[in-house]
Amino acid sequence: VVASVSIGGNAAGVLPLHSLPAAANRSNCSLAAVVKSARDTVGADANARQLEARAVRLAQATPLPEWLTPAGGSLNMLQVGEVLLSGYTAQDEIRQLFNDYANADGEMDLRGWLAFQAAVQEEPDVPAARAAYARACGDAGSSRLSYMRFAMLLLSPENRAVPPNAYTADLSQPLSHYWVATSHNSYIVGDQLTGRSTREAYMRQLLQGCRHVEIDCWDQFQLRSCKTVPVVTHGHTLCTVESFDAVASAIARTAFVTSDLPVILSLEMHCKPERQRAIALALLSNLGERLLSCDDIEGFSLSPEALRGKVLCKGKVKAVLAAVREARSSADVAETGEAGRTVSERGASVASSETLYVRHLTLRTVPADDFLAELSHEYGFALPITSIGEERLGQEMGLAAPRAEALDEGSVLRGMAGSVHALQRKTAEQLLRVYPLGLRFAGKNLDPLVCWRVGAQHVALNLGQHPDLAAQLHYALFEDTGGYVRKPEEMVDGRGWPPRRESLRRVTIELLSLHGLPKQGEERPSRDGAHGASHGYVPELTGSWRAPAAVESSSTLRLKVSLHAIGGFCSVSTVRQPRQVETEHVTSSAGEHGGLSPRFGETVHLLAAEPHETVLRVAVLESDEENASVDAEEVAFDTVVLGRMRPGYRTLHLRSRRGTRIEMCHLFVHISHGNEPHKWPSASELREEVETRRSEAAGLRKEISQLRRGGVWRQGSFEGI
Repeated sequence: VVASVSIGGNAAGVLPLHSLPAAANRSNCSLAAVVKSARDTVGADANARQLEARAVRLAQATPLPEWLTPAGGSLNMLQVGEVLLSGYTAQDEIRQLFNDYANADGEMDLRGWLAFQAAVQEEPDVPAARAAYARACGDAGSSRLSYMRFAMLLLSPENRAVPPNAYTADLSQPLSHYWVATSHNSYIVGDQLTGRSTREAYMRQLLQGCRHVEIDCWDQFQLRSCKTVPVVTHGHTLCTVESFDAVASAIARTAFVTSDLPVILSLEMHCKPERQRAIALALLSNLGERLLSCDDIEGFSLSPEALRGKVLCKGKVKAVLAAVREARSSADVAETGEAGRTVSERGASVASSETLYVRHLTLRTVPADDFLAELSHEYGFALPITSIGEERLGQEMGLAAPRAEALDEGSVLRGMAGSVHALQRKTAEQLLRVYPLGLRFAGKNLDPLVCWRVGAQHVALNLGQHPDLAAQLHYALFEDTGGYVRKPEEMVDGRGWPPRRESLRRVTIELLSLHGLPKQGEERPSRDGAHGASHGYVPELTGSWRAPAAVESSSTLRLKVSLHAIGGFCSVSTVRQPRQVETEHVTSSAGEHGGLSPRFGETVHLLAAEPHETVLRVAVLESDEENASVDAEEVAFDTVVLGRMRPGYRTLHLRSRRGTRIEMCHLFVHISHGNEPHKWPSASELREEVETRRSEAAGLRKEISQLRRGGVWRQGSFEGI
């Protein structure tokens, strides 16, 4: 709808855009605020005629004031804007809510607004409600809210189901107690074979809240401009090259803009010692005191809170790795088993030989075998960390096929609870990074849910591309958290997570109406919000404003609602206590795409044992009316953490397939919370039941065999039973 009213040209009979705010006082709605980010994106007369025709059709089918009635089958620009906004906000529930709390003059004053917030929205924060009211009235130049202004306020990012301050956590615990927003091959835009290496990828990801980025360092490239400086690229591929100094400068500029929680640089080193020194000097010159050395961390409590504004580097210390191997192979160690003491005795000589680069590796890598064997203490590192591939993680969990596609919750539950809990105990003490299979050339991500479930803090995902499901779950979990999310208490205290819950959290969502879905061919990326600055870098991932296609075809819309749990029971159903457990539901009622706000009118009940570790995903599916049986195309979506959703009439601010929020595109819903008894058996209970039935069946087979041998069965002794 923003593109619909943002015609920059001045076709005959169309008011100039800059004159709309003054003329729009009849509706008490500032169109300037609506179109501020699209002022110069659409301007062709053909688009103006197309949008005018759409507005005329809408005006003829909708009761509107006389001044909005088409005269001679045409509308001026003011009328087009007003009609489209009227269509955008046309929603029976919103109108009824407004009427319930409006005064006799048909406007809503502050008292009515606060009453609505308390009774309907269950909003206890009176100062916040007053501030929202003041902003809305101030924009309109009035002391009261009209219906249009009230509706626009409900259909705005300010009324999102998950507010910006929804997540709070104690950040004083050890680093190992948190999941951390982590990217893989952070420099690449595109695929892993031919992608573009660029400093802008780091800037975009850091501004989006990522706290752990990867830097692959190389030298000896056959490029004249890179022969004497270290570079960043994906080795042995066709990816382009970026200088390390440019990457360090970009990180320094954007590391702490969105969040001041600690940043980790994972340095995959392929450089010779002289280039390693150049890398250390580049980091020091760009980051200064923010860069920690091994000597510095001795004075810190190693928690996110204590490390605010600091940068830690991760890498291998080959001298220590060699010392441990030598100690283990020596005869005295073989007899006494005191490898740790032997390495400690040699520690002084090893430390004295550390280079400038090595002294700034505060997170030091321990081999995966030693981490799994619980031998990390032998290295004497203050902050040990292990990197493990997804295939090795699958093997440790007992999976027959070590592939990411096999790492689903069902596989984990089948006899692997012991392995999962063992890994949770290990990751309660030490950091673990999981990286994707090397054969994922197209950049498809691993399943992060199972990795988070075993306690892996750093699940490395490819974020330099349009987001797949894994990236969508990542953005939902870490949105507005500063990049650090506290793991469940049972996961870090040794009890094992998830436990059996006797009660389930129920979130009931009434799917009411869809507002402002872009037409075919139209794009309206929103560049506002907490991460708005990130869209200035690698802009092709954000997209650009684009007008609708000249010819529109009729289509049918449906909604797909699904739950994705890191662990614990979850269910999606149209009834509170479903007999069959499903984790996704597609609406049976389809909204008509001909209008600006198609209705769905369906209610879903979402049950979750661990709501703060369960992600809700809602997708808009579009299909041709003439070919409804053909698979629908997903045109918009949103993902949120279920446990962070607030009650009341709220919106889900939808995203395009690029992962960028769409300007003025919202799914209007009503949310209510409750609890339901957990009547479904756990995985262990199901396994016990199966084993019991198998035992009973084996006993019956044995008894029948004995009866047959004794001839009793053949004599027909059981006739009539």
